[in-house]
Amino acid sequence: MKAIDDGNGGLYFLDAPGGTGKTFLMSVVLATVRARSNIAVAVASSGIAATLLEGCRTAHSALKLPLNLQTIEEPTCNITKNSAMA
Repeated sequence: MKAIDDGNGGLYFLDAPGGTGKTFLMSVVLATVRARSNIAVAVASSGIAATLLEGCRTAHSALKLPLNLQTIEEPTCNITKNSAMA
């Protein structure tokens, strides 16, 4: 929350063993950020993890990432700057 309060938003990765409170922590952070009328996007690496958080999607779905990274020389997301998705 300090990073958000200081205006240093960014990308944060949370990794911990099952049962340690990851979902609870992320739910509280997302609710707090959204309650302040800021934008918070949660993405997960698996579909099961995505179902646990409100408004969460898989990274591949939310960011339009290519699924087969081995065949694409320079993989990028397919979201244009002025689109509704952006």
